[in-house]
Amino acid sequence: MMPVLERMTELGADICCVGGREAVARSTVGLVLPEGLPEELSPLIEIIPLQQLALHLALARGADPDAPRGLRKITRTL
Repeated sequence: MMPVLERMTELGADICCVGGREAVARSTVGLVLPEGLPEELSPLIEIIPLQQLALHLALARGADPDAPRGLRKITRTL
């Protein structure tokens, strides 16, 4: 992933990173996660700030995060 991030930085992209101190230091903005967590907990800790980011982006764009426009119910409840 680092080569992709380096290339995006070269192209002038803003990078938002959630992770370790070293990765966040290479990004435009980021959130450093606590160190020493068990590997199996990492995904849970990483997803929370990203879900908050998605929520606030949707609200800033005037979208309803509880009713995404591309989501349709495809099952029938009996």
